[in-house]
Amino acid sequence: MKVNIYAGSQKRHLKPDKKITAIIPNYNYADFIVERIDSVLFQTYPISELIILDDASTDNSVEVIEKKIEVVKKKYPEIKVKFLANKKNSGGCVFSQWQKGVENATGEYIWIAEADDSCDCRFLETAMQKFAINKKVVLFYSDSYRINQDNVIKSRTCTDWMDMWKSGRYNEDFYNDGKDEIMNYLSGTNPIMNVSSVVWKNIKQLDEIFEEAKEYKVAGDWYIYSRVLEYGDIAYSAKPLNYYRKHDKGSASTVVKLNTEYGEVVKVQESISSRYKLSEDRLKWQLVRRRGMGFVENEKNNGTKGNIAWIVPWFSEGSGGHRTIFTNLNRLVKHGYKCDMYVQSLKKEYPNEIYERIKEGYGEFYGDVFSGYQLAKKYDMVIATGWDTAETVAKADCDKKMYFIQDFEPWFFPMSSEYLMAEQSYSYGLKGITIGKWLSSKIGSNYPTTTAYFNFCANLDKYHKLDNIKKERAVCLIFQPGKPRRCDKLALKALQIVQEIDPSIKIYLYGSARRKVHNLNATHLGTISENECNKLYNKCMVGLCMSASNPSRIPFEMMAAGLPVVELYHENNLYDLPEDGCLLAEPNSEAIATAILKIFADEKLQQKMSKAGYKYMQDYPIEKGYEQFVEIIDKCFAGKSVPNMAKEIKKSYNADAVKASKEAISAGEMIKKPVTISELPVASEYLKAGFSRRALRKAKRLAKKTYHFIRSA
Repeated sequence: MKVNIYAGSQKRHLKPDKKITAIIPNYNYADFIVERIDSVLFQTYPISELIILDDASTDNSVEVIEKKIEVVKKKYPEIKVKFLANKKNSGGCVFSQWQKGVENATGEYIWIAEADDSCDCRFLETAMQKFAINKKVVLFYSDSYRINQDNVIKSRTCTDWMDMWKSGRYNEDFYNDGKDEIMNYLSGTNPIMNVSSVVWKNIKQLDEIFEEAKEYKVAGDWYIYSRVLEYGDIAYSAKPLNYYRKHDKGSASTVVKLNTEYGEVVKVQESISSRYKLSEDRLKWQLVRRRGMGFVENEKNNGTKGNIAWIVPWFSEGSGGHRTIFTNLNRLVKHGYKCDMYVQSLKKEYPNEIYERIKEGYGEFYGDVFSGYQLAKKYDMVIATGWDTAETVAKADCDKKMYFIQDFEPWFFPMSSEYLMAEQSYSYGLKGITIGKWLSSKIGSNYPTTTAYFNFCANLDKYHKLDNIKKERAVCLIFQPGKPRRCDKLALKALQIVQEIDPSIKIYLYGSARRKVHNLNATHLGTISENECNKLYNKCMVGLCMSASNPSRIPFEMMAAGLPVVELYHENNLYDLPEDGCLLAEPNSEAIATAILKIFADEKLQQKMSKAGYKYMQDYPIEKGYEQFVEIIDKCFAGKSVPNMAKEIKKSYNADAVKASKEAISAGEMIKKPVTISELPVASEYLKAGFSRRALRKAKRLAKKTYHFIRSA
């Protein structure tokens, strides 16, 4: 069924005693503007003034309007008609157009009739009856039909949208005190679905209120209603006298990004909360309204020290980097900061989906989640967490911009565009916070970035010695072939050499999805929990961790469990790892194997390294790293300069690199078949990350030739 304003008589049978200005703002609605004008003119309670606005339409709206105005002036000479056309578009701010209309209005009442809507001819008659009955009313609105672009009725009411709490309130007419309406209804959501359904008194504060509404792109009408009702009462008609057009193929109201809408919902709610003392129920309603949009907010995240946005890439399998981000973010929340997280969206995931992924992979998260990098509101501080987030932060409208750096990321890539862009990220002028001393020195000494660092620490409640675990003649390797910096080709060949020389040594792989590893007798544990990691470290005699872009947190957790560590003798490992708890080997498989075998062959060395590493880590509990990190943030918020610690750094590892033994070299020459890994890279891992199957096949061909892997985050 369709609505048809042209059916029946269009006689205006009432003599108006109040002057009404109808304002029609238009942009590219040439197909609807004539009907809209007629629906205004056909009112049984006639208007005295018609103002038509055009915001530099790109269709033939101006031509259609000018032609229609000629007819209107002849047929309705008693109506004052104005046509105000912009030569330049206002930039999509509809509220500036509304303000322009109000500034030119002379009527006692204002009706903003949007150009693509329509209405019943008794709309103004009903509104003016309500104003006449209650002189305190400053805003009237009615229920609405929902129609499409063909005037087909999609719904005979909007109460399903208006009545969020299913109270039945909007099934009957009502009056209400304006401030009560704000506190008990508008504080949670906006029940006034369409401005075309509204008539308001032309109070002197309207211009100021409309000026304030320009700060909004979506929720400015809601803000306007909440401000207008400070000056009087509200009246509602349950008759659906307004025809609210929702275009099937999308409109300005349906293509607005979710993050923007969410941010403005929060902004209006907080604006009302700051002006009125709301009940606990109404504050909970606000939270329910936000969660209804698919966003997740944690009630514990209510800090008052400052608002911080974290910009975070998508998650890679077993990512220790993301774990570090979440733990430090949660510490800021507990310290009094309000934190939001903006996560890269590969498949337009909803925030609640991202939240569940975080909770499943990294535990409880005390933050609000957004999908994508577009900031929903203004923050006191914005923090980049990877090279591909730094430019977003550099361009953010924020005074305090930080860069949380966990790796020298250019080394993730061969010399390429990605390498240069990652390197460029250190030149945006962001203040750097690094994990570890070497990275602070590397970046602070070579790029125009001030860097401070916090130490590598370990959670000693989770990583510690266990008395009830029987030691095995075993070595464990953090195995993550999706991360080239883990140097798995070197590590796997080293383990082949170890096994060739001493077949009794058991090998455990962990840290990524299980893969079938050929030509190496190893047990692949897959991705395991922190508690399982601690048991593994207590069970093994040597821990092998390879990291070529910054020390990993893994060796420190291994040492906290009393496990001797073998790592690469590379510049990134010489400033943070202690020489008594680790052996650093030259970056070749034979030298790595030699270091592993050296520990197995010398029980006294093994015990010495175990005790030294354990003792060292007792001075570096995870709380110390948190305190250092929070102290840096506190200083930044206090307006103090972040110290450049790059010049303070000295080597912590001064021993010589372990070189390859003749036995290891000989064993390496005897190995004819290198280690191979089935399904490399694993299809499910990259499909989840958003890669197409075609891109995956190309990556697999490249992997077979070069053994490099695409990094998914």
